[in-house]
Amino acid sequence: MNNDQRKVLQTGIWECFSVAIQFLTRLPVSSLPGSRLRDKSPEEYATLLQRSVVFFPVVGGLVGLCTAIVFVAGLAMGLPPMISAFMALGAEAALTGAFHEDAFADTWDGLGGGWTRDRILEIMKDSRLGTYGTLALVLGVGIRASAMSVIGELGYIQSIVTIVAAASIARLAILVMMATTNPIADRATQAKDIAGKQSIANLRVASLLSLPFWIAWAWCGVGIALVSMIGAVLVLVWFRRMILRRVGGTTGDLLGCSAYITQLVIMIGATIR
Repeated sequence: MNNDQRKVLQTGIWECFSVAIQFLTRLPVSSLPGSRLRDKSPEEYATLLQRSVVFFPVVGGLVGLCTAIVFVAGLAMGLPPMISAFMALGAEAALTGAFHEDAFADTWDGLGGGWTRDRILEIMKDSRLGTYGTLALVLGVGIRASAMSVIGELGYIQSIVTIVAAASIARLAILVMMATTNPIADRATQAKDIAGKQSIANLRVASLLSLPFWIAWAWCGVGIALVSMIGAVLVLVWFRRMILRRVGGTTGDLLGCSAYITQLVIMIGATIR
């Protein structure tokens, strides 16, 4: 066991897991009985957040499970697959605060509308949604809903394991980016403090924790899972190279976008017959 892993255990697994839930969802974790998050100083909370990243794939898998349940419930009630898919994505957005959708839109607004590094970063910080971001969001949500509707034809079990796997692997992609790509050095952001302190050892821990959320999906169709994973890796490598060339590192929006595009590729791959 290395120092990073010891620190997580010494800090408290439940506290780190609670911070991961609080960061990635809108659930009021700090108000639960026994929670001590409200008593933490900003410095202590920042340390917890830094160490909670290993639980991102677990939280992602749980979010995916909620999405899948809503989707399957819609199918069970006799709703068309596409309607059920949009309902599920709406429920997920309510649960997460559209966290990754916002990052996805901001990223493509910046990369599409900015010609220089400074201009790209400036556009990404702007809360207003531009043409590129709007188009990316419409296409991204539309593709996810379409893929879910196709997967829904394969049955309830296949739908659940696929949606859960895609959601967990998407959050694992954030760890991959954090562990292999430096944050932008000249920006004082929360993402810089978190992402710049992640190691390959933490990525291995997160990968092991994510196993229960995607192993059933891989078992149901090894070939499709392999093709989907290879596609996700290739797209993530392309995205990493592009952002290094355009802006020189990662930001919170770029990390969130990496999760969203990974989830898209997994879902698209799962529709292969």
